[in-house]
Amino acid sequence: MARQSIVLNGIEFKFQKDAIDHFKNMLDSYRNGQTITGDNHDTLLALLERHPEADKKIGCGVKRLYKDRTDMPTSCFWIERTDGSQTDFSYRTAISAKRKSLYQEFLEACRASVQDDLRLTKEKFFEKFSDQHGKVECDITGDKIAIYESHLDHKKPLTFQVLVNTFIGANDIEIKPEMLSMDQDAQFQTTIIDLELKDKFRRYHHKMAQLRVIKAERNLSLGGSERILKSRNPVLIPMELVGN
Repeated sequence: MARQSIVLNGIEFKFQKDAIDHFKNMLDSYRNGQTITGDNHDTLLALLERHPEADKKIGCGVKRLYKDRTDMPTSCFWIERTDGSQTDFSYRTAISAKRKSLYQEFLEACRASVQDDLRLTKEKFFEKFSDQHGKVECDITGDKIAIYESHLDHKKPLTFQVLVNTFIGANDIEIKPEMLSMDQDAQFQTTIIDLELKDKFRRYHHKMAQLRVIKAERNLSLGGSERILKSRNPVLIPMELVGN
């Protein structure tokens, strides 16, 4: 079957990657709180109509589209409806026009359950091992990097997805929608509702995870062919987090 291009407001994108680049550049060109105007507004509105939850996102109607922060150190496109209510939407989801699978939602919820612990772990690692310039060595290249230039990486073979998969298998978990938070306005991540299950995964992750600090761009470029080597300076999750 031939690949079908995406046409939005008269602009043709032959590949989804082209559309992703276009809307990423559009997002980057606005300040937080700034309204999307002109042709950008019309193109973004056409994209919104591709979203798998377009009817729910649009609701009573769109008053304006704008850029603003999420609950993480990132920004995204937002909708202000005609009744004044607001919600976010992902341009990547709209481009793919596909809902996340239940497994993908569970994977995201597992990541959300440990993200605060991982942020604290990374901060403590830099406090302990950084030099006078606030930098530590990238575990792959040995280059000195600051905390804002780094990612906390789950070292292969125990990638985050592998940890989730083994957790599911070891506990014979059948993923069900009622385990997870329902999608709602300004919800940036799916979360695990069952607090016992959430804590069980958190403890499993902290026991099994093999972490390292690497360059952010290096993390994004890692492929399946990466050789598995001993870490130069493995990142250990603080005992007070493991025990909680």
